[in-house]
Amino acid sequence: MVDIVELGPVYAEATSTEFHLVNRAGGWGARDIAERLAHERGHRYRRPADGGVTEAELDRLVAEADAVILSPSLNGGAGVMRQPADGPTAGRTIGHRILDRLSTDRPDVHVVLLSHFLTGHGVNHRNRRIHALALRALEAHLRAGRNPWTVLRATWLSATHDPSYQIRLTQDQYADGLVSTESLARAVIAAIENPEVSAGRTAAVFNLSIPGAAPADLAGQFADLVPDFEARFVREPVAG
Repeated sequence: MVDIVELGPVYAEATSTEFHLVNRAGGWGARDIAERLAHERGHRYRRPADGGVTEAELDRLVAEADAVILSPSLNGGAGVMRQPADGPTAGRTIGHRILDRLSTDRPDVHVVLLSHFLTGHGVNHRNRRIHALALRALEAHLRAGRNPWTVLRATWLSATHDPSYQIRLTQDQYADGLVSTESLARAVIAAIENPEVSAGRTAAVFNLSIPGAAPADLAGQFADLVPDFEARFVREPVAG
């Protein structure tokens, strides 16, 4: 059994002075599916109520967690999508308020960050948005911390799922495509269940329609990925 906590900090409220973070339905649109899958597989799944979360509330949530799903959100409440005023600042602030806390107090917690494929395409992509810059900063912040981590970059999201959809992971930084929210949730749960092969990896997630194919071996796909440079870099003490 894995104790999973999901956090959906709102980009536009990252620098809130009233709350430590403002939580909403995450940007990946699949939290209800992930919760269902987690419970079906015997895991515990928790998330704070939508709205403001204090430092004390966050500490209580993660005190017993084995894994944290970090899914930053554009959801400003009442169905309003809000971009941050400054993407890199929002990403770094979320990193300081959540990731630094985990790195200090709970460095054993596996953090799965739900990012976006446009972060791999860089700042000149025609579909670039301010929140993609926030995600670039947040990815870098996560890799620099002490926690084991996995970064999953969703391609174009679809709420429609077909049984023929096969989940594929790729480290092509220019990946594109479509992924259903069901498939993305399954990739997240697989990463959490298989930290020995998923930690230290960044991958885009997409679907291929292959009618009649057996379900994808996600643990095997994670094992085939090359660890990121930061995951392979070993800090050695310097004499003197």
